[in-house]
Amino acid sequence: MAAPVHNPRVTCEFGVTGERGPHPGRDYRAEPGTPVRATLAGVVVRAGGDQVVVESNAIWHFYGQVSEVEVQQGDTVETGDRLGVAVGPHLHYEERITPYRPGDHRSPRFDLHPNARLP
Repeated sequence: MAAPVHNPRVTCEFGVTGERGPHPGRDYRAEPGTPVRATLAGVVVRAGGDQVVVESNAIWHFYGQVSEVEVQQGDTVETGDRLGVAVGPHLHYEERITPYRPGDHRSPRFDLHPNARLP
């Protein structure tokens, strides 16, 4: 497991209620161009626009606010592999469980491991 950005600093936590209701993920401070890394090994199920989704053991790891996406749908990634770069000023990360509908979020568990492999 790894954090999605180097020196992770949470700027908005999962479940914090805002204008649009409870926040569905965790936001990390990330300057434009900050490398975004896979939190867990898996298969890329979506890549494009400003998002990447990696499936690992029936969990979708959703990375939002990503540019210069470096993976394609169907690619296999390992923990810590570079997915793209953050648009800034933050990276949005969330985890969804099957059947992967917008309401199937859970508090992220795979993104704060202290032994994260990030340059």
